[in-house]
Amino acid sequence: MPDIPPASTAAAPEPNRAKSLLAALASYLEARGLLFQIEAREAGAGFSRVASAMFIGAVHFLIGWMAALPAVVSLTCHYTGFRWEYVTLAVAGFHVLLGLLFLIIAKARRRGLKPFEETLHQFSEDRAWLAQNPQQK
Repeated sequence: MPDIPPASTAAAPEPNRAKSLLAALASYLEARGLLFQIEAREAGAGFSRVASAMFIGAVHFLIGWMAALPAVVSLTCHYTGFRWEYVTLAVAGFHVLLGLLFLIIAKARRRGLKPFEETLHQFSEDRAWLAQNPQQK
């Protein structure tokens, strides 16, 4: 019976380690990709429900407002004695000013948005860690 050599305590050959590392990296990326797909599907479905409800609500609100404005102009003319053209211009001017105010607010809020802030923070931490720990050969 041939003697079985003792188990080697030395590190595995370099190509084997590289292959294992690549296989682990591929598995990790595959798992992250699957998780991202699941989360994206759930987020997309939720966003679709919210967006469609908001759109339908906005359309109905707009239709109601368009139906109410002529009545507001008519009642204002009737009770104040102003001509309808002036009342309509005043209502339109009010809406233009209100629209400009909301555009200014939206622009200010957009500057405050920091999309993917945590992801970018993690990337910067990874870069800092890599800079501190150069690859050992």
